[in-house]
Amino acid sequence: MDTTIYVRDALNTSGDWDIHFFMDNLHVDIVNQILALPTRSDFDGPDTIGWGGTYTLQFSVQSAYNLQQKTSLAVGGDWNTLWNWKGPHRIQTFIWLAAQGKILTNYRRSKWGVGISPTCLCCAREDEIVIHVLRDCVHATQVWLRLVPSNYISNFFSFNCREWIFNNLNKKGIRDNPATWQTTFMTSCWYLWNWRNKSIFELGFQRPSNPTLVIQKVTREIEDNTKLVHKSPHQIETMYIGWMQPLIGWVKLNCDSAWKGSGTLAGCEGLLRDPDGRWIKGYFMKIGMCDVFHAKMWGMCLGLDIPWRENTIHLIVESDSKILVDMITENCNFSGMTPTMVRHIRHLLSLSWTVKITHTWREGNRSADWLANFSISIDFLDFRILETPPSQLQSLLFDDISETCMPRSVRLIS
Repeated sequence: MDTTIYVRDALNTSGDWDIHFFMDNLHVDIVNQILALPTRSDFDGPDTIGWGGTYTLQFSVQSAYNLQQKTSLAVGGDWNTLWNWKGPHRIQTFIWLAAQGKILTNYRRSKWGVGISPTCLCCAREDEIVIHVLRDCVHATQVWLRLVPSNYISNFFSFNCREWIFNNLNKKGIRDNPATWQTTFMTSCWYLWNWRNKSIFELGFQRPSNPTLVIQKVTREIEDNTKLVHKSPHQIETMYIGWMQPLIGWVKLNCDSAWKGSGTLAGCEGLLRDPDGRWIKGYFMKIGMCDVFHAKMWGMCLGLDIPWRENTIHLIVESDSKILVDMITENCNFSGMTPTMVRHIRHLLSLSWTVKITHTWREGNRSADWLANFSISIDFLDFRILETPPSQLQSLLFDDISETCMPRSVRLIS
């Protein structure tokens, strides 16, 4: 096989992958992976590098990740320990910022060139960097000398800021209760920063006469609340969910996908119905070798193309993938390049019609789910249109028209 051919050389006259060419020259597993990739469209924009390679000419997940991020390397630290803490999020977020040196100390503000002195206003002895505010300022040191046992004092003041923070997040046995020091440490840092801010910006503010007592009291409250949340049983409520007919003048598309695991072919499908719940069209396709989320993108993209070509004016699209719905509606941010299939879907949405993308639970998408499983049971890879529904699907379609609802248990968050 010629290894210098271009992508365009592997397309047929209609712009789709030339399956016969692939099958004659490549292993079937490679062919199935290629078929799951969309071919190029005019609105895709210029080509971009998906992976730049390495000096060893071997694929590296790290190199691909760095290319996608297009940012500097992540700041080191035991971030899992921090984010697994069960206390207030405002304290958690503050420690996260402090560990990265991003809280607005006088030293950091002085770098902005606005005439701010870098010196600590509380003690007027040193530049106010993060470690100074939280540990080395005289006000902070007095608090720590009361909280930290004497056998830990010598090492306590010997680390740089990030090492100091993560070292204390993992020292769970400093006090009698092994789980308490992490909360004590984070709470102390939070109050030291807040008292610093109030002493500067609030006229007449006085620091507590016994700051240690305040910190210990709040620490006990946080620990007690955490234990209460873990001991209380989850509140479960049953919801009844079913398919709902679209408004008059609208068409509803339900789409889904199916995938049975690594090394298997994925399938996608969908069905279009009118305001009375009557079948308009259905479709299905065995895509190739990809994950279920990629298949869901295929299902939505193919489903949008059909009503557009049928001159539909108003369309409601329902998917049981909340992540996909958020991606398409831009309710979540991409890290790196926008997936090709998402660009295809957004292009279809930008055309001259009205489309609403909504999320539904699987219980409201049962007919599409049946077709998805049907799509991976077929032996061919062609895209097929269903002018009439399969006989095995009739009972589910009747349930949808009859507004039959299925129970779903959900956990309530207080």
